[in-house]
Amino acid sequence: MTASRGRVPDSNRPIRRAMILDTAVALFLTAGFAATSIDEVARRSEASKSTVYAYFGDKAGLFSAAVERLHDAIAESIDGEATLAELATSVVMTLHSDEAVGLHRTVIAESLRFPELARSFYASGPSRSTQMLLAALRRADPAITAVHAEMLYTLLLGESHRRRLLGLSGAPSVREAAQHARDALHALGHR
Repeated sequence: MTASRGRVPDSNRPIRRAMILDTAVALFLTAGFAATSIDEVARRSEASKSTVYAYFGDKAGLFSAAVERLHDAIAESIDGEATLAELATSVVMTLHSDEAVGLHRTVIAESLRFPELARSFYASGPSRSTQMLLAALRRADPAITAVHAEMLYTLLLGESHRRRLLGLSGAPSVREAAQHARDALHALGHR
């Protein structure tokens, strides 16, 4: 699809929204949050500024939408019958990806200047995924608390995520992500 300015047919809106989001993510990852402008996102995605504002509200909304999309991918990668191991593997694959690590780096770099961005990142990302893990853990044991889910989330990121943030290692393969998830679950006493 060739993007064009002007009114987007209803059927093309999800595609246009995704194109704008892809462009914004690329800019956030290369230029940072502060240096990314709505003007540049609009220009590079061949959309109007009003379209960008209509979809995302502002630059912080655009960043939050990028984080939400990652955590949506976790939710969409599993169905209601997915095992805890499948969910955990999806969390590892998604959050250790280049895009997720890049956005994480960006929010860390900008969090002191833009504390609302950090709060939004946490609500749209880690808090949301922790809630998914909590729901999955409670299916197996209703006595599980939020602390257990937070511990699992922390283990799923683990030292390998820190190495990713520092640029010391690459994204895991599906096999490596599944092993990491199994190890994290085993550490918490789940099989």
